[in-house]
Amino acid sequence: MTRLAVLAIIFTTLVSPAARAEDVKIGYVDLQRAVAETEDGRKARAMLKKDFDQKQKELDEQQEALKKSMEDLEKKRTLLPADAVRSKEQEIQTTMQKVQQTYMRHQQELQGKEQEALGKIFERMQRIVAKIATDENLTMVFDRNGAGLVFAKPHLDLSNDLIRRYNAGEGRESGPMPAGAKPVGGAKPGPAAPAKPPAKK
Repeated sequence: MTRLAVLAIIFTTLVSPAARAEDVKIGYVDLQRAVAETEDGRKARAMLKKDFDQKQKELDEQQEALKKSMEDLEKKRTLLPADAVRSKEQEIQTTMQKVQQTYMRHQQELQGKEQEALGKIFERMQRIVAKIATDENLTMVFDRNGAGLVFAKPHLDLSNDLIRRYNAGEGRESGPMPAGAKPVGGAKPGPAAPAKPPAKK
């Protein structure tokens, strides 16, 4: 059973008979598409991708150097004294730990920059969604991705209106949300984390 179906059952069970008599109007938005199709969203994604590519390049270079060191040791293992082999293995282990640390640092930095770049966009979109819901007298608005929506009639999709209003400058003003407004959707996808370094041996 989808999360949307479960929410619908819970809503039907908890709502009072008097409220059930009132028309329930539901809409949904595709926040991923909305971000991708707004000017601010495109700029933010481009900036995040550029930063991701730079970090991935740095990690790739470190991984390649580590790989060469490991291959070099394997070729010379039988020719080197035991203490030299142990020294090389320790050196490789230290380098591997540094690569792991680089990966973790890049991952944290990318997540932080994503939240900073996209957070204000989602906050502004939330204000616009709340305004649309109030104007259209909607009971609930779901995020298509966060709600696990598998089917809905196209006329319920508010994404185009959200994108149009955002690009027109709506929602810039800060202030309290309309009564009953709650954030739509959950965690938002960002740039992929850099490729993982080799596992420690």
